[in-house]
Amino acid sequence: MRSTHILRLSLATLLVSTLLAACATPPVEHLYRLDYPLAATSQAEPQYELVIATVKVPEAINRPQLVIQKSATESLVTDEQRWIAPLDEQLTLSLMAHLRTSLPDAWLSSDTGISAGIAANPSSPLPRYLAKVQIDQLLINSGSQLTLEASWVVLDSNRKLLKREHNIFTVRLNSAAYEAVAPAMSEAAQQLAEQVGASVRGVRKTPATKPQ
Repeated sequence: MRSTHILRLSLATLLVSTLLAACATPPVEHLYRLDYPLAATSQAEPQYELVIATVKVPEAINRPQLVIQKSATESLVTDEQRWIAPLDEQLTLSLMAHLRTSLPDAWLSSDTGISAGIAANPSSPLPRYLAKVQIDQLLINSGSQLTLEASWVVLDSNRKLLKREHNIFTVRLNSAAYEAVAPAMSEAAQQLAEQVGASVRGVRKTPATKPQ
């Protein structure tokens, strides 16, 4: 009897120790980034300058954690599933990278950093345009799809509106796992960049008369 009692105490102690060790172990963070092409050196002579403003993202989703839609009225903020960098920063870098590929005759720069001074040089002989992108909504439905709603404008050097566009990009998630979110977001960002690039090419081909 006594040995049985001791055995039970030992098992109980082992169980408690295991539970305490599990509680003491911090959760593992998973970090995700958008996939976009590395910058390549263009061999074409620049025909115009294009300044990309930082992509604006609503504060509700521009946070480190992934925000998953559980229903039409409820969102889940995942503390252990995080973006490796702010979403607005990643979307801006993705936009720049894809536009460098689709607009080889453009001199691209952002509205921040060293390149901003180059793009703002008033003595430049090249025509200058500004593209501003705003994310209106981002819905991530686990195991279903990712929906990115965006608006953007193209302005001339005097900030006169040349083009105004709006579109919704939907990408299917290949699984219910959190790992499926970043590839889908990368695809949506690429589709957005392709549409922004098309808007810029349209402005270049059409003389500016009034906003479209």
